[in-house]
Amino acid sequence: MNNGCATVPDSELIQRCRDGDEAAFETLYHRYRLPLYSYLNRLVPGRATLVDDLYQQTWVRVLEHLPRYREQNRFLSLLFRIAHNLAMDQYRQEARAEMVEIKDDIPASVGAPWESLDREELASAVDTALDGLSPVQREVVLLRQQGVPFKEIADLQGASINTVLGRMHLAVRRIQEAVGSRFS
Repeated sequence: MNNGCATVPDSELIQRCRDGDEAAFETLYHRYRLPLYSYLNRLVPGRATLVDDLYQQTWVRVLEHLPRYREQNRFLSLLFRIAHNLAMDQYRQEARAEMVEIKDDIPASVGAPWESLDREELASAVDTALDGLSPVQREVVLLRQQGVPFKEIADLQGASINTVLGRMHLAVRRIQEAVGSRFS
């Protein structure tokens, strides 16, 4: 990917893409391919074929959206918004939207059982716990891991910031509960 675009800001690459510069698009693609693929793998866990399909569809939609893209948010937010919308469309088509009942009476643990775990065990436990979250809660956690601000997540999900903060809070509690019960 040595096309002279590696250090060029996203805004300039996007403008060059609009002008038909294929090397600029290739740079954007290479810059964001791994974060997008990782995000999709977490958004639809255990469904590699679907992840591949959504990955390709996302890049096609990006090309369609670039002429209308306004640089209010980071390009990564646009990319994740498109991927999110495609994944949610897929969930709706499959009627797999699941409702997760949240317990309000989660007891506070005295000692954190995960404190003595090694990183690999903990990462595995957290991944398993993430899979148990609702799609919107999982998405909030994954977007925050990518550094997306809560305001942009709220815009992406079509929800208020308070709703997104609540989803994050509940997701963290559910992850703590799942990890705690696994190792207590």
